[in-house]
Amino acid sequence: MVKCKLCGEIFEESLTVCPLCGVGPDYFEPVEVEAKSGKVKCSICQAEFDATEPVCPVCNVGPEYYVPVEEAEVPMVKCDVCQAVFPADEPMCPVCCVGPEHFVPVDGQPVTAQVRCDVCHAVFSADEPVCPFCNVGPEHFVPVDQKKPAGKVRCTICKAEFDGDVENCPVCGVGAEYFEPIVPKFTGKVRCTVCQEVFDASLEKCPVCGVGPENFVQVPVQSTGKVRCDICGEVFDASLDKCPVCGVGPEHFTPVTEESEVVKHNTDQRYLILGAGTAAVNAAKAIRERDETGTITMISEEDELPYKRPQLSKHMFDGTDEAAKAEFFTLYDAQWYADRNIQLDFGQRITALNPSAKQVTMENGTVYEYDKCIYALGSHFFVPPFQGCDQPKVKTIRTLKDIQDVNGFLTHRKQAVVIGGGVVGLEAAWDLKKYGCQVTVLEAAPALMMKNLNDTASAMLTQLLEDKGITVLTGVETERFDGETLYLKDGAQLTADVVIVSCGVRANGALAAEAGADMGKAVLVNEKMETSLPDVYGAGDCVEFGGKNYALWPEASRQGEVAGANAAGDDLTFTDEIYGMSMDVAGAGLYTIGTTAGDLPFRTVEFKDPARGNLKQYFFLDDTLCGVTLLGDTSLLGQVTEQVNGKAAYETLF
Repeated sequence: MVKCKLCGEIFEESLTVCPLCGVGPDYFEPVEVEAKSGKVKCSICQAEFDATEPVCPVCNVGPEYYVPVEEAEVPMVKCDVCQAVFPADEPMCPVCCVGPEHFVPVDGQPVTAQVRCDVCHAVFSADEPVCPFCNVGPEHFVPVDQKKPAGKVRCTICKAEFDGDVENCPVCGVGAEYFEPIVPKFTGKVRCTVCQEVFDASLEKCPVCGVGPENFVQVPVQSTGKVRCDICGEVFDASLDKCPVCGVGPEHFTPVTEESEVVKHNTDQRYLILGAGTAAVNAAKAIRERDETGTITMISEEDELPYKRPQLSKHMFDGTDEAAKAEFFTLYDAQWYADRNIQLDFGQRITALNPSAKQVTMENGTVYEYDKCIYALGSHFFVPPFQGCDQPKVKTIRTLKDIQDVNGFLTHRKQAVVIGGGVVGLEAAWDLKKYGCQVTVLEAAPALMMKNLNDTASAMLTQLLEDKGITVLTGVETERFDGETLYLKDGAQLTADVVIVSCGVRANGALAAEAGADMGKAVLVNEKMETSLPDVYGAGDCVEFGGKNYALWPEASRQGEVAGANAAGDDLTFTDEIYGMSMDVAGAGLYTIGTTAGDLPFRTVEFKDPARGNLKQYFFLDDTLCGVTLLGDTSLLGQVTEQVNGKAAYETLF
């Protein structure tokens, strides 16, 4: 054996050049290698094995690096340049050849020096002269931290992002040596935690001390004390620890930035609001913020305080008594309306709207006169016209009474069929399953949620449901129901104690149409939420704007706010923001936002982990992010919502 006097490498004397630095025999000097017996430990990688081994079976170094096990407690040091660990009596680092000034004591916890190539991402021993995979030199080697990174990490192989406390990447399976910490992306202003300087988040380094983003923290945006829920779009007081509509926690809240002060227009006008959903309530709020003296009357066919309809399919069996209503459903209690002098007339059907006389007539003969009217009558579920569709046991989940009826049908027997595999249908199916029912979901389309999910996501969702014991039948149609058995057109028969129908909604626009309003799929409105009828504004599921009938809670809330504000003399416009669709079903989360399905030339980036039921899909059109689907783990919901609305470019994400 010989040793290179230049770099310190020890190798077979038969070699004509040093395998590490490439110098010739002039730099070689003989090395006496003492024969060893028994158990030895490799001083490079710390593996233990029999001394008869010609090379270390782990890292392939020769016997010159063997240390008898009984002598293994020699002081060890770590090189602070290349992170190699070796005995303290070495005159220089055996890997990078720096001197003792770079040696750091190791407290009995030696580690193998490894590096990662920043070109091909391979991980290998730091003593390699070049990357064994792509042959680039040491200038491309990045020391591998032997401790798993804390917090969120990114896999350098498949680019999946996840918590760093796992042993292997949940997508491609590589070990923690391939993980790299995710440096947070900031917006607005940031503060350097080293020197406390505050500066623009677009800077890559602190302008004072020069450290990078890993030392930055976000400077909170000055706000009105209000936050917006990323899930449902509701705006509420930041002091609340959960969204009052959908119940998610602060991790899904975004501060609402300061807006211009609301201008008061106190009048003696009569505001009449038709409906009692989120559009109607937000219209009333907006009116009262601007007009403290005008009269506000809200009328509805339902004899219930306005409530959160999206919660119905999530809490079908949690009760409908006053306590349950307050916990799960009711938007605001009666005192809230009294404090704002909002008059409520509930439990009566509206029979006529007369825009020329500015009157609304009720079924009991009551006539309301108005100066400004908000048409917010919402929508109803479409029920396919199969024989027996009018049976009492055929229910939609649209009102509190509907879930009361469902509870009654399932007192003794618990066979349930759900027609429709959309959000409400699947949420209802999962709630029925948790209640102990045998559940079958029928979907007329070839796959579940084809408007929102591509084939991969739909298949994974179907598998999740079936793994939980929910039967899913696609491409089927209902023929008839006799009160006990549901007959399908393909000849199949299903016993059903209740049939839940969730086949989309239809706008409640008949009253406006009879009054002469311009109609499309629903009541047509402009960006001011004005209908074609004089002094009649529209909002929510019953209106169409820009060719769209949204029928979604966030849009209805915002439309109601715009309609009410403009009725009270303001000049707001409704803009088409992108909100996601979220649900929890079969013990997993599902979130989709933007354009995520259809026959389009998508460029798709997908991370799939079937074992854990996790799927993350990014959809790009012309290299611009147009949609994201998250299934299973939806912790990135807020981040991807921002990325989709910001039309993030492919190269900024991958």
